[in-house]
Amino acid sequence: MPSYPQDPTNHCGEPRIGTVTTAEPLGADRDEMIQRLPKVETHVHLEGSIRPGTLLRIARRHGLDFGRLDEAGITDLFRFRSFRHFTELYEQCCAALREPADLQLLTEELAEAAHGQNVRHLEVTFSPGTHWRGSGMPFDEQLDAVRRGAEEAWRRVGVSMRFVVDHVRGESVEECQQIAEWAVAGGPGGVVGLGLGGFEPGRPASLFAEPIRWAAARGVPFVPHAGEAVGPEGVWDCLAFHPPRIAHGIRAVEDPALVRVLRERGVVLDVCLTSNLRTGVVSTPQAHPLRRLWEAGVRMTLNTDDPSMFHTDLVAEHRLAARWHGFTVAQLAGMTMIAVEAALLPESARMKLRERVRAELDALGIVPAYPPGATRSVAAAG
Repeated sequence: MPSYPQDPTNHCGEPRIGTVTTAEPLGADRDEMIQRLPKVETHVHLEGSIRPGTLLRIARRHGLDFGRLDEAGITDLFRFRSFRHFTELYEQCCAALREPADLQLLTEELAEAAHGQNVRHLEVTFSPGTHWRGSGMPFDEQLDAVRRGAEEAWRRVGVSMRFVVDHVRGESVEECQQIAEWAVAGGPGGVVGLGLGGFEPGRPASLFAEPIRWAAARGVPFVPHAGEAVGPEGVWDCLAFHPPRIAHGIRAVEDPALVRVLRERGVVLDVCLTSNLRTGVVSTPQAHPLRRLWEAGVRMTLNTDDPSMFHTDLVAEHRLAARWHGFTVAQLAGMTMIAVEAALLPESARMKLRERVRAELDALGIVPAYPPGATRSVAAAG
């Protein structure tokens, strides 16, 4: 079990979400069943999945200086003081990725790690603007690299992958338009969504309204980060663009009216427990509003966000939900089925994934359970 920050205020200086649950020990049987559950992840960053050893090898190959660190030293870098500290370090790691082969390697390693956790499908976010600005890597070369990695992953381990191209909030509206155009052009290469990440305060989604709407008009849904570094207002702002999913979104719990809207519209929250702890959005595992949002009928998925940087994986996220918030195996399976329906897939691909996951759950004797008043149906695009 990883350790967590104990600072009683968040990075914005505001009171954190309060403690709502107590720890519950996991029995051996439930722990094993969580490992065996088929899983689907809809919010994981390619760059944030880089293994410390891989980062070190890539940096050395490109002649980059990480302070003469060894692998243990690189790992120690990923001990975050705040959300801003995390974003700055994240950008530093992105800067080490200089050529398409780097992105292909990360894609293949991410799929291999996911396979070991019984993950059947990944929706992977990456930030092409960062690599374009940093090393001049053209988007088509980036996309070809991750597509080749995804094809190799499917051939070797049977994990399917699709991609969300993410605009970093700190960059210009003009760059966001470029990212939107890449998202539309990248459909045949597996791009299924336009994301919006980076440091949230002062950079709402509405600032990028024109490119978001431009992409949506051409069939590319908007799947932003929100409700993480700012409160409910960030989620409200995103809802104007009708996102099928919102990454994080947990501070919606501070506004009951917003929670009702999320439930009624079927907007799915891609929740990342360890990430929220590492970046200081919540103070302790039990302080997370996961259970309150579930009981309010909000559809959710469990995700790792940046697994290598946060020292987690999808099995660990499921075990945290069970231990600290009392989620049953059936409810965790319900989150998996929500992820199946919320994945930005063509219906033919969704049907195959649905059948595969259902068959595995049936073989385990598990009937998925859903939030009160909800079913597996979600506001998925595709």
